[in-house]
Parts: sequence; structure tokens; C-alpha cells
Amino acid sequence: MPTVDNLIEKQLMAIERKLWTNDPVLYKNNLLKGALLVFGETGVITRDFAVDAIKTENAENRKWAEVEFGAIHCVKLTEDVALLTYTVSSRWNYESTAVTALASSAYVKHGPDWKLAFHQQTPIPVHQKNNS
Repeated sequence: MPTVDNLIEKQLMAIERKLWTNDPVLYKNNLLKGALLVFGETGVITRDFAVDAIKTENAENRKWAEVEFGAIHCVKLTEDVALLTYTVSSRWNYESTAVTALASSAYVKHGPDWKLAFHQQTPIPVHQKNNS
């Protein structure tokens, strides 16, 4: 049976927070080479595609102006696999309003470090946020 692990949750959220800084080096160092990311606007992308996209965003001075996390949950599925879920409200520096999404990340233990193997974001429509 999966167990909640607060220490792992803190470690994984520290990685997630860093990834939201859109640093391509952090992406390359914290994602497995074969990692997959799923976003409504891009579909399924690879780590290398994400790194290149972040480099383009950085060159265009696109960055997250606000990022807030909530409803954080972590489940240790095995000794070497953990699932992290949370809500995120984020706003790009060139946008006036934030968007909210449900996020899920699967991490695997790679030597002494946790590495992201899978991440998905599902946007939460404005009308759904207001009804919850």
C-alpha cells in the first residue's frame, strides 16, 4: 500500500519550485533523459524539447512572475518511486491574470537523487475554480 512521506514531499517540492524558475540547466539536471511532460497547449513533449522551449522563452524574456502552490500531496509508491500532486496558480510576466492547474509529477530515485520521470498539468477552468 502506498505511504505518505513528508520528507520526500519536501524534497520533491523543492525540485518542483526550482523547475518553475524555467532554468534550462535545472531541467536538464533534474529530469530523466527519457522524461515525458504533458501540457494542454503542447501535448506530450520530451525533456530535450522542454529544455529548448525554455531557452526560447528565456531569450524572449518570458518568465513566471507569480507561482503559488497548494493542495500538495505525496505518495511513495515504492522505495524508488514517488507521486507528487498539487495545484498551481501561475502568471507569466507578460500576462495580467494567472491560470490554475492540477499538476502531477512522478519521480524515481536515481542514485542518491530524485529525478522527474513524468509531469502533467491539467488546466482548471475559471468557472470550475469559482464553483469549488
